[in-house]
Amino acid sequence: MFNLFGYGTTQPLNYDIDGDGILDSYAEGIDTDGDGIVDTLALDLNGDGAFDQFVTDLDYDGDGIADGCMVDTDGDGVYDAFFFDLDHDGVAEAAQYQYDSDNNGVVDMVITEKDTDGDGLTDEVAKRYDYDQDGNDDYVERFIDTDGDGRMDTLLQMYDDDSDGNLDMVRMNLDIDGDGVADSVYEEQYVDTDGDGMADTLIRQIDSDGDGTYEALEIYDVDEDTGALTLMTLDGDLGGNGVTVDELGHFDPDSADPDDVIGDPGRAMEQWECQGNTGRCALYAQKFVIEELTGREIDIEELADLAEENGWFTEEGGTPTLNMNKVLDYYGVDNDMTFNNDMDDIVRCLGSGGKVIVSIDADEIWYGETDDMFDPTDNANHAVEVIGIDNSDPDHPMVILNDSGHEGGCGEMVPLDTFVDAWEDSGFQLIACM
Repeated sequence: MFNLFGYGTTQPLNYDIDGDGILDSYAEGIDTDGDGIVDTLALDLNGDGAFDQFVTDLDYDGDGIADGCMVDTDGDGVYDAFFFDLDHDGVAEAAQYQYDSDNNGVVDMVITEKDTDGDGLTDEVAKRYDYDQDGNDDYVERFIDTDGDGRMDTLLQMYDDDSDGNLDMVRMNLDIDGDGVADSVYEEQYVDTDGDGMADTLIRQIDSDGDGTYEALEIYDVDEDTGALTLMTLDGDLGGNGVTVDELGHFDPDSADPDDVIGDPGRAMEQWECQGNTGRCALYAQKFVIEELTGREIDIEELADLAEENGWFTEEGGTPTLNMNKVLDYYGVDNDMTFNNDMDDIVRCLGSGGKVIVSIDADEIWYGETDDMFDPTDNANHAVEVIGIDNSDPDHPMVILNDSGHEGGCGEMVPLDTFVDAWEDSGFQLIACM
């Protein structure tokens, strides 16, 4: 994969490319531990006289041979890339990169690449995200080439939904035909329903044809002492809150009383589009808001290319939570992303003419799944625009969404309690736009 070792006492990259007598690049070997062996290479890649990259050898077993190296890629004094050569062949089998995506000084994404079979090809990539920046992984993606053909055919998604430092849900996506779309999805989640710190319930869901709908649900009782599983139900019924996507109503601007509605859902509905079988929900939500606030018509393909080129989005993994406002920033839309909000914050934003994007657990709205059944450990997996609140029935207020996730998502009306439950799984994340 990578060959960065064995520079010893030499100083490569000392070049005067333009022949003006001034080095355009310069490297200096440094013995940081005073053992007489050069173990750090300081690089001045642009010839400005200041070191802008450092490479330091790692010798884990103390045999004097490098097992890997650390790299400070931007010369800021913080090592943000690591390479590992555990078999001492001079070629790294694994590499790790650290990123501070919002530039606040805290690492919130780590990417690890591995060549597990030594064939020179990367066969596993792991991406770890710490959204709330508490030092624990909130979400991990592992892309795996299971058959060694050079194509990643398995995606494992792991979530720590309750932020306790333990990954408690795993989703496996299999792309058998190599078209980039999952052919089957298998999800497994251990939960602690009685709050004693021990998992006592296992939930398994299977989408055998990759159409986005789980055909089977299995719920097991977990013996806390032995780990033995006892099947509790196998009926395909998610129980839930009694509301599914087919039962949701849709806002009708012509029949609604404006005095009963917060926001301008009728105008927002004019910008709605369906995302189809893609992971572009956050891009569509931002697209809706940009078009509503600026009057510009945005091409989704150009927007997706822009987001992918800047590392804000991938077709395979969608948009990381902390990147959900990057397109808004690019188009000059004033916005503020916050967590731990409540409905009053949404009301204030909509009431002042603003626009709102939130992360939700779509399963609770689309399939009637409910956290009350398992303990609040489901995960946010979808982004929508909140376009209004309908108080025409004060006892049953409805939240109005532009939901790109399905064909009936234009002006989708969701019971307030259901919406709040689904929103809670994102830590009540809110992007307020003006």
